[in-house]
Amino acid sequence: MIGTKKLFVSVLTYDLHRRLGDAAASAFLEQVQAPSRQSLPCARTVARLAQMADLALYHGASSCLPKARSRAFHAALQSGADYWVMCDDDVEAPTASIADLLAIAGRPTAARIAVLPCLLRGSRDSEHKLNCVFSGPARLNVEAAAWVRPVALAGCGLVVVTRHALELLQLKYAATLEYTDDDQVERVALFHMLIDNREVTPGIGRREWLGEDFSFCRRAELAGIPIDGLVQGISQHAGQGLELDSLRDLQGDPRTCWSGP
Repeated sequence: MIGTKKLFVSVLTYDLHRRLGDAAASAFLEQVQAPSRQSLPCARTVARLAQMADLALYHGASSCLPKARSRAFHAALQSGADYWVMCDDDVEAPTASIADLLAIAGRPTAARIAVLPCLLRGSRDSEHKLNCVFSGPARLNVEAAAWVRPVALAGCGLVVVTRHALELLQLKYAATLEYTDDDQVERVALFHMLIDNREVTPGIGRREWLGEDFSFCRRAELAGIPIDGLVQGISQHAGQGLELDSLRDLQGDPRTCWSGP
């Protein structure tokens, strides 16, 4: 166990709900309690997390991803947990990589986000079509004993958000993004999709539609919350493995290394 830290783990089990309907919730819990090669990748990941720390599990599905992720953010904030861990149903990481993510997120009282880089569905390892955009060179996080690279934008396949980062995001965006949800609860639409007009080249604007995960990352950046990507160990997305060490020296314009979230 990692001390007495508490995790709030949210999983969006889209495919399982599509196939099983109302029975999906109990089926997923059974997979987490007794994971096997036939289980969902996220079930094996959550089972590993449960061996490492106390956790509360939030899972379900929605036809509106920005709303589903924003609801999970709200639940994580209300839980009082030290960390919010987002995990998509098709993402898996070994115990060592999970431990590294928690270590680079750091103390719950520090505002930080740690992400697991993954290959995009259907891409090949040599193409390096990633779910994230790096914004600087690799460095060794000495305290965590892990190699990391700063990240500008990332898909939220497996992400760790500290308690203080949750609180900062709520504080910064409650006034502008609060909405009344279907259950009449006031929540913050943190994953509402942005049209980003950041200058890619000085003097040349570019209005780009960001998906819900990239929009979350942009808001985190504007709130002053650093995001680090793990560049050691292994990640798995949709059955495709990636040796994360290979990303330490990845060169070129980061925007040529991905094809969307």
